[in-house]
Amino acid sequence: KAEDVPRFAHNIYDEAQRLISMVQDIIQLSRLDEAQETMEKTEVNVALIAETVAKRLEGQAAQRNIVFHIETESAVLSGVPHVLEEMIYNLCDNAIRYNKDNGSVTLKVQKHPDDITVTVADTGIGIPYGEQERVFERFYRVSRSRSKEIDGTGLGLSIVKHGALLHQATVKMESER
Repeated sequence: KAEDVPRFAHNIYDEAQRLISMVQDIIQLSRLDEAQETMEKTEVNVALIAETVAKRLEGQAAQRNIVFHIETESAVLSGVPHVLEEMIYNLCDNAIRYNKDNGSVTLKVQKHPDDITVTVADTGIGIPYGEQERVFERFYRVSRSRSKEIDGTGLGLSIVKHGALLHQATVKMESER
């Protein structure tokens, strides 16, 4: 019926966007898998990348009244800028998506004598202890019922893990639930 067309068109558009996002994430993972040695690294200030990501996500945070704190200090390393940006973006995006309304997200970049630490902390819903190790697996989503409410491909944290491997970095997660 004619009155059903807008609803169906909207559903088709949403599903197409979800599939496009998933394909882009799969391509990104494939590039990370194949290009461990071939991606060109340059000197990158991680603090500037973090500030750029925070600006990109401030509108999404504001829609849910989530306060986005950013604390950075200049921290330069040899890395692949777009991969580092994708890693920080995925962590912050998850911190916003799985947060509660009126919550907060804190993004910190700290320079230490031997390394650089990027920390993303939030007031979100948490991840059960038994599932914490699995969140970095491809396509893994913690709670099926919760995942249906929140768009995502289940690939973002896997991209973070593979990006960390590319940069000889480690990823740690602490969650209370």
